[in-house]
Amino acid sequence: MTDLFVLGLIGFTSTGAALINIRTGRSTRTLIAGVAEALEVVGAGLVFFAVNLLTGVGALLLARVVGTGYPSLYVAADVTVLVLSLLQGLTLHCWHRSSMQAVHGAAKLAGPATPR
Repeated sequence: MTDLFVLGLIGFTSTGAALINIRTGRSTRTLIAGVAEALEVVGAGLVFFAVNLLTGVGALLLARVVGTGYPSLYVAADVTVLVLSLLQGLTLHCWHRSSMQAVHGAAKLAGPATPR
């Protein structure tokens, strides 16, 4: 029941936002491009999550072997790791996008190359 409520809520607000944007003159092609870009960000975040999780588990297992204590692996599986990993993916995507804009923007400012 809770899962259906959450899916319905997200679907309702997403549909409402899409309808508002379409009525204000935005194209559905840009919506598709936005969804594709969002999936890139989520994908980058999930890659960071996998790397963070593997690194954390490796560090905890190493601490078990080297140290005298017995740290729990649950520390690496905290939901905060997922949230921060998604933030890492978003930051990487924005950094990549802004560097591409800077490169292309600098090329536009320089103008077309003239043959000599």
